Amino acid sequence: MKGLFFFIAFTLCAHGLDVASLHPLITDAVKQVGGERINVVEIVKPGANVHKFQPRGSDIKKMNRARIIFASGKKLEPYLADLKDNLSANQIIIEVGRTIPSQKVSKEDQIYTCCPNHAVGGIDPHWWHNVRNMERAIRVIEKELSRIDPAGKAIYAVNSKAARTRLTQLDRWVKGQVATIPRGRRHLVTAHAAFGYFCKGYGFKASFVQGLSAQGELSSSHLAGAIKQLRKEAIPMVFPEQTANPKVLQQIAKQTGAKVGNPLIADGSTPSYQAMIMANVESIVAGLK
Repeated sequence: MKGLFFFIAFTLCAHGLDVASLHPLITDAVKQVGGERINVVEIVKPGANVHKFQPRGSDIKKMNRARIIFASGKKLEPYLADLKDNLSANQIIIEVGRTIPSQKVSKEDQIYTCCPNHAVGGIDPHWWHNVRNMERAIRVIEKELSRIDPAGKAIYAVNSKAARTRLTQLDRWVKGQVATIPRGRRHLVTAHAAFGYFCKGYGFKASFVQGLSAQGELSSSHLAGAIKQLRKEAIPMVFPEQTANPKVLQQIAKQTGAKVGNPLIADGSTPSYQAMIMANVESIVAGLK
């Protein structure tokens, strides 16, 4: 038994711990915590549609060597149960966002201009748009890597602390940028409900005219209601998203006099978390300030 433990420990030191990631932002976080001690297999790469992704046989084959598979969680990956059935007994799936407080859609939230009943009770899976939540995620990753590879615990702790320090600085930067927007103009209008955590965390009123799905359809009556409300509030700018059809927001902008801002990165399908947050905040501030 001691010989086997020595062999496993030696293998980890020599070749690194193999892990897999099912979301680009999780890949970024795992790399920051694991550093050179781990090898990350990126199953869902930047630019992929994280809402539509389904693992194929070739993806499962790539995961065969991974001791841990990190997922975002909060039902963003509805295929996890089926995936688990195709993994070996010693492989585990960690939903990084599981312990992060969820936001749900309710009538009382008043986050929809169009249809308050749309997706009521649904969990918003886009937890990473609040930087403090990513700090929590870093701790989860550190804990799980240390549990599987206790010999690397000190390395993971150092890397985790450095990552959380960078995130604390990023969070302060976001708050400083948001402070330059007059309070009465802190109203973020996007197509679908990807920015609820951002709005709650940084003091914005939110209007998501198509609910949680980027492919959501909008009836003529709901569209008329959205236009009426946004005219009343004199919304200066609406923001499309990189992976969503901008036609509805363009129509709303045309009829309300609002401008169409730079597309925001909604679903996190990008290689750098910090770059995503900074790009989104800069676009929002430029449009609303």
